[in-house]
Amino acid sequence: MVKIHALSRNNRIHIFLFITSLLLIILPVLNKTPSHQISEKSLFAAAEFLLLVDTEEYAKSWEVSSETLKKMLTQEAWNEQITQLRTFLGPVIERTQHNISYTDTASDVPAGEYVIMTFISKFELRERVTETVTLLLGADDQWQVVGYFLK
Repeated sequence: MVKIHALSRNNRIHIFLFITSLLLIILPVLNKTPSHQISEKSLFAAAEFLLLVDTEEYAKSWEVSSETLKKMLTQEAWNEQITQLRTFLGPVIERTQHNISYTDTASDVPAGEYVIMTFISKFELRERVTETVTLLLGADDQWQVVGYFLK
């Protein structure tokens, strides 16, 4: 017969601290991955937005964006900036989703739920561009673009 010795108090404390440390490391990482439903809905909104930008429907892309973006940029300023960017790049040839993350805590932005998507894209005049689309869940439960950045 095998005797199982009870763990000493010190060993139990060490195991507890070890598990707690692991949870503190793992849980935030897991929280940054959006659920399937959030991924699907936000990707649809991002695709709609990018299609409007790709087809030079800049006014419509501004209209479907979030109120937060509209407060930061007038439609005229948006049209001017996006026209300059896309003229520099040329038409999109290929776009591949690279990464997606979710957060409901971010500094320097209004409180809310955010999805950040990155795409690796190829344009006629630039071989490799990273497009970042940031979406915010609106009051109407619809994902809307709050930021569009190119690198």
